[in-house]
Amino acid sequence: MEIKGYKLPDELYYTRDHAWVKVEGNRIRIGITDVMQGLAGDISFIRVPRTGKLYEEGKTLASLQSGKWAGKFAAPMAGTVVEANVALVNSPGVLNTSPYDEGWVAVMEPVDLEAGLAKLLFGPDVEPWVIGELAEHAQ
Repeated sequence: MEIKGYKLPDELYYTRDHAWVKVEGNRIRIGITDVMQGLAGDISFIRVPRTGKLYEEGKTLASLQSGKWAGKFAAPMAGTVVEANVALVNSPGVLNTSPYDEGWVAVMEPVDLEAGLAKLLFGPDVEPWVIGELAEHAQ
């Protein structure tokens, strides 16, 4: 789906702090949305999560910085990071140019995948949320 020029692939789940989640078997791949990278501007720094670490739902998974913004996004569900995209450390701009492909941030093995997914936005819930977020940031 595309909303006001931002791409939000239909097969992905989304968090309210602009992370996307792709289910890959019993693991999830996580990154930032096109909306987040657009609002942030040119991303100049990312601190990727540590592999082997168990993150609690809602705790900081990664920190980002651009010329006009610094922020973080949280673990969408409890789980252990099994892979981090360390290439982003030297090339954080990939988060702007390819947020859903080369710009993925981490792969996680969730503690309870089904329970975690039930808390995320999916399908028809995504569009009204994104429109509300864009309206809020336009003020």
